[in-house]
Amino acid sequence: MIKNLLTCTLACLLLLSGVAKAVTLNVMTSYPQPVVMVMQQAFEEAHPDIELNILWRRPHDALSLLLQEESADVDVIWMPSVRTFLSLKAHEKLAQLKINREGLPILLGETAISDPEGYFIATEVAGYGLFFEPEKLKQAGLTVPHQWQDLLAAEWQENIALPIPSEVSFANMLIDQLLQAEGWQSGWNQWQQIAANSHLLGSGGMFTTEAVQAGQAKVAFTMDFFAASSIANGSKGQFIYPKQTAFNPAHIGILTSSTETKTANTFVKFIVSEQGQSLLLHPDLRKLPVRPSVYSQAPKMQSPFAGYIRHQYDYQTGLQCREYNAVVFDAAITLHHDKLKQAWQQWHQLQQNADADQRAALAEIKTVLQQWPLKEPAMDEAIVQDCAQRHDDDEKQQNCEEFKSELAQSFQRQYDKALNMLAQFNAKP
Repeated sequence: MIKNLLTCTLACLLLLSGVAKAVTLNVMTSYPQPVVMVMQQAFEEAHPDIELNILWRRPHDALSLLLQEESADVDVIWMPSVRTFLSLKAHEKLAQLKINREGLPILLGETAISDPEGYFIATEVAGYGLFFEPEKLKQAGLTVPHQWQDLLAAEWQENIALPIPSEVSFANMLIDQLLQAEGWQSGWNQWQQIAANSHLLGSGGMFTTEAVQAGQAKVAFTMDFFAASSIANGSKGQFIYPKQTAFNPAHIGILTSSTETKTANTFVKFIVSEQGQSLLLHPDLRKLPVRPSVYSQAPKMQSPFAGYIRHQYDYQTGLQCREYNAVVFDAAITLHHDKLKQAWQQWHQLQQNADADQRAALAEIKTVLQQWPLKEPAMDEAIVQDCAQRHDDDEKQQNCEEFKSELAQSFQRQYDKALNMLAQFNAKP
């Protein structure tokens, strides 16, 4: 009888255990463990009947897997990768969300950060801006820059840390947002001048924020969460968003193949709820919520929804041309950085004390420096497509490299011409 009682008790305990964790939800994400742990712990405490099974994948690997039929064991996709969600929606892999979106803006500035049709929703945003140490700026006699164009001035020579987009992934949207905002040639001309004032930083070296802390630059192009991490670790730095910038959203969506859509919607609701969004303020996360009401809990955090920042960015265009733009940046800037710096530094120096006739000659030299041999391409042009797929196809990689080589030679001739004109200008009595 005692044996039967123990057996019954054990069975009841197992049954109760099964009730406590009745449903397992498979969530695929690229977020690092600290981010996932904060969210997972809070969600499972709020919903003890649901257990999250976290599947870590990089965005590119996640997309490849989820476009296959054997991905049926994934319920939710949650990561910062606009491309992943646009592709999944285009391939009809996402189900429409069944949640109340009240208090969750679809637009940030003039740009949709969530899918208007409800197939995926933004969970946080990360913005581009400038990191600096106010005291060091003051000591150098530099004023705080409030727009990208402030950094064109001669006073910023050797004072900027700029990431190379072909080597630093977050720099692709940074470069493109100015091209979209200012126009193709004007945007590139501005990057040329900014780059002439900059130290270029690639992969394997220090972060741009570290360059400021180490005294190698006075201001750095970066993203808000990198700056927040530096400040949290003791930096005396400050971060600002220029008046016009871009924000990169993270998203969450439910796979059409999921058999747990009700549970999946419960998880999505939690992530974008007041409670879930408040967790983004955690010291280990420091990310920007997409629920504007949450910013009242962190008065020192700049809200991109406050209306003082202009955000107008076409993500689809940015994704299609990111590799092409990275190639153009290398051909025009990275490969000839020394000549570009030398030409612009000489030009600025001569411009300071030039008379009217000399200014006319220097204007001609500036025109040569700012010649732009490329028209803005259509997104379906072969070279744009080849560069977009250069990491996956050897033939397209070769085509893209040949394009870069020819373009680099064109810029070399252009910069050499400008330097020769500057030398002749200096040789005149």
